[in-house]
Amino acid sequence: MSGSALRRVLHGCTAGVLVLVPLASWTVLRVTVVAVAIGALVFEIVRLRVPRVRARLAQLVPVYRSHEGRRPSGAMWLSVGYAIATLFPAPAPAAGILVGGLADPAASLVGSHGGGVGQKTLRGSVAHLVVGVAALMALRLPWSTALGLGLLATAVERWSGPLDDNVTVPLVVSAAVTLLA
Repeated sequence: MSGSALRRVLHGCTAGVLVLVPLASWTVLRVTVVAVAIGALVFEIVRLRVPRVRARLAQLVPVYRSHEGRRPSGAMWLSVGYAIATLFPAPAPAAGILVGGLADPAASLVGSHGGGVGQKTLRGSVAHLVVGVAALMALRLPWSTALGLGLLATAVERWSGPLDDNVTVPLVVSAAVTLLA
């Protein structure tokens, strides 16, 4: 499996953290996600400051992009995005985590097949929208609400500015669901 394929699979699997809700509670989800984000921050500090650790990780887990040798990884930003999403009242975090976890790897997969490796493509954005809307409808949101939130999430993913979209998408979706409740 290529590094980019492994990265997409791992990214998509992160939405599985939501199984904690029916198994335990929203509180357990929040505590777990915040603890993972703190662990990811510490891990990134070590990875970025210790060249031997960085080199060994790049060999063992070939998911890091070239720019992530100098700055925090998308995985760390995703854990931070999820942690921020859990600060919103339930069930908003589920929406942010599902869209953040599933729509981005779909956009990457479809977008990269259009020849746009490493850059955002229209095909990737359409895939983000479709998967985002489907994820939101799986949470039983009305289709019109899911479509509006999906469009918002896709716009944020495509034009996230200086912030990593792994932070902004879960945050914006969770905030919007809270405002709509």
